[in-house]
Amino acid sequence: MGGITRNSAGIFDGRGHLFLLALDHAQSGVTLGLEKSWELMDRLSDSALSGFILNVGLAGRMAEPGFLRKKLVLRTSFGGSQLASDYATIHANHVSPETALLLGADAVLMMAVLGGSDYLGLQEVAADIDAYHQFAIPVIVEILAADFSRTNSFDVQYNGARVAAELGADIVKAFYVDGFDKVTAACPVPVILAGGPKDRDITSVAKQALSEGARGFAFGRNIFQAENPEAVVEKLGKILG
Repeated sequence: MGGITRNSAGIFDGRGHLFLLALDHAQSGVTLGLEKSWELMDRLSDSALSGFILNVGLAGRMAEPGFLRKKLVLRTSFGGSQLASDYATIHANHVSPETALLLGADAVLMMAVLGGSDYLGLQEVAADIDAYHQFAIPVIVEILAADFSRTNSFDVQYNGARVAAELGADIVKAFYVDGFDKVTAACPVPVILAGGPKDRDITSVAKQALSEGARGFAFGRNIFQAENPEAVVEKLGKILG
């Protein structure tokens, strides 16, 4: 298992930090701020970002000269389109380990949905983590709730981070909640911040999360829906040091 340990450590920089821009939201359809996400990538190619979270459709762009030094985290699970009649409580993986390797992915990202009959989805998550580990591909697991309105609750993030780690996740992507220090303390693998409460400034949330054990950020709407995404990235990059 030394390859997984080595590859997982290699995702973080020399200070042990990771700063990702999540552009995978567009898998559900055209998303505000991501109408031309490839243009946003170009604008941020020389920024403080460590890399990008992308779906298969745009992952090939990471082979272009401007992105070769950035990390590619490949979103492998799908939760349905924005036209679906209900919210998916199982985000099935559709990208094979072989495809991830062919695209040059540094890691893959999948969702763990807690609540309801979650043993069905979590069994799939566990099996898929194992499949990627057979190829020494690190796995990042993001924590969601079956009742999506509860995703930003302490119970979901606290228990979800531990469940993901116990199932084999190498990194957990968790949302900020009051008591975030307990989330990171009870999780035996690195935790990166997925986002925070909508009524709080993301830079202040980011600072607090770092002080409570987060190893970096993986932000989406807080950046790509900002009036000036470049300025937000610069501020967050300075927080990481």
